[in-house]
Amino acid sequence: MAPVIHVLGVALQTYPLAILAAAALAVWLAARAAQRTGADEGRIDDLGTYALLATALGARLVYAALHWSAYRATPLAVFSLSLTALSWPGGAVVGILVGGLYWWRRRLPVGPTLDALAPGIALGLAIERTGAFLGGVGLGAPTTLPWGVPILGASRHPVQLVEAAFLLGTTVLLWLRLERHSFPGQGFVQFVALYAGQRLFLEAFRAQTPLLPGGVRLVQVVALAALLGAVAYLYHQRFTRSAVRVDTPDQ
Repeated sequence: MAPVIHVLGVALQTYPLAILAAAALAVWLAARAAQRTGADEGRIDDLGTYALLATALGARLVYAALHWSAYRATPLAVFSLSLTALSWPGGAVVGILVGGLYWWRRRLPVGPTLDALAPGIALGLAIERTGAFLGGVGLGAPTTLPWGVPILGASRHPVQLVEAAFLLGTTVLLWLRLERHSFPGQGFVQFVALYAGQRLFLEAFRAQTPLLPGGVRLVQVVALAALLGAVAYLYHQRFTRSAVRVDTPDQ
């Protein structure tokens, strides 16, 4: 773990920095992928930029709203450059809404746009998970197995690093298959299936996850639903396209 690094005498928290780096590289890779999927590279770049700016601003404003008592005396402190006073879940909602509005206003093609975004999302998540390991976020459960990593006084599953490695592999796979899709959107659906399958498996090795009645992990239920839905959609598209080829008479 390295929750804080020092740059030119300034102490910086690694996890927020990793999130910023992940966002920037995700947008960069998505714009590069757009060149190969038929999407508009400039529009993809703008989409990512606006969504990221909205996410950062939303994260600060949501945090301030949730902790308004700390800002009541000095409201301008809401706009400080602190990387810790942020609510990323709230910011993500704002970012998605702004990105969705831009998408709708510019009438971006759904399939090619999703295919362009998929490798960038996978890369961004890989970098975020690496930052989570360094910052001690999303810890793995204690273990006595030889691959355990000593963190906070206990040997734990390095679940964040396993996630990061899987996501990097997913990024490479999605990138290599960008021009080999059978239908628009296939790459994104494949990403959903791969990521959901990974979360379904690795969530069992995480230290703390929300539970449903009966001790079932909420994330695993969502991941299983996403995995089944993605696989069903891929098979539906495969058989639909096969039926169209069979029914189309030879010219």
